[in-house]
Amino acid sequence: MSMIARQSTYRERAAFGLIDDVGGLATVLLAIFGLAGLYAPILAAIATVVFGVALLVQGRALLAQYTQASVEGAAKIRVSAFAASIRFAVILVGAAGAALGVLALLDFNSAVLTPVASIMFGAGLVLSSVSVWHLNAIRRASAKGETSLRDILAHQMVFDSLGVRIFAGLAAIILGVLAASGATYDLTFNLVALLILGSALVLKGGSLNAILLSFMRPA
Repeated sequence: MSMIARQSTYRERAAFGLIDDVGGLATVLLAIFGLAGLYAPILAAIATVVFGVALLVQGRALLAQYTQASVEGAAKIRVSAFAASIRFAVILVGAAGAALGVLALLDFNSAVLTPVASIMFGAGLVLSSVSVWHLNAIRRASAKGETSLRDILAHQMVFDSLGVRIFAGLAAIILGVLAASGATYDLTFNLVALLILGSALVLKGGSLNAILLSFMRPA
């Protein structure tokens, strides 16, 4: 791949990562303000829309990276239709969750819609983690054979970030179920779920994965 193409790809990944970070940070701030009692139902709905859009963008970025990695390693790697479907699922989950947030803003039973969206987001975060792991495996398999210390460190950091994402997704699912079941403090459960989801996106989000995955590219 030419240097210009590499720079263009890196800029695209960095842009997707920035959107992830901004979306995650906005979700965290909205959840914190909601937990502080400042228009909590409205902020929960807005945070749901914001996170849904961020997850949609993340799914789009993963799909683009997977397509590129599959083309580059086509001679060595068998492309999995199931793995590609996971990336489409992340996009659909993000879009559906954002739509539920919009409906909640329009006061269509927001007490149920936003927790359901949080459950979907938790599942989407787990799916995106699986997707990133598979993408990382593709890049390692398509490498030329030399494994540098930087590659090993990058792989370990990606692996650690996926653990955080998976645990955050599972926690969001549990909190979303509690909120949707009508338990006491259901809105609090939902806001905490959104806080966890946003934090996972900020701490181990798109920009980190984009940088680490760019390290894994063959020279």
